[in-house]
Amino acid sequence: MSTITPLKKVLNDMVKVEGIKSVMVISKDGFVIDYVVSTGEIDVESIAAMLVTIYGAVKRFGEEFNLGDAELTTVEYQEGKVLLSDIGDAIVVIITEKDALLGRVRYEIKRQKDRLQAALAA
Repeated sequence: MSTITPLKKVLNDMVKVEGIKSVMVISKDGFVIDYVVSTGEIDVESIAAMLVTIYGAVKRFGEEFNLGDAELTTVEYQEGKVLLSDIGDAIVVIITEKDALLGRVRYEIKRQKDRLQAALAA
């Protein structure tokens, strides 16, 4: 019998929020630490590699213009949104449905940040 990890528990809680399709935690060098997908399949390894590149560009932009660290990056597409948030040693990535309420998703990221960090440290 397998036991659920503390990180998987947090990700499962997050993906239950209306509008969230998947949640990933990736390392800052582009490797998948853990993920939960509520519907369909995704190529998490490829996505992680792409997202860490986006994260690096956003980070570099902030440094170049003395804006400080990026707290949250949001990309809106026609059929959904992608949110990236630095959680210390890793990045949490949320992929949403088209009509997801951004305020609710942003709140969930902030609400779960301490739990995510604690789960990563466990």
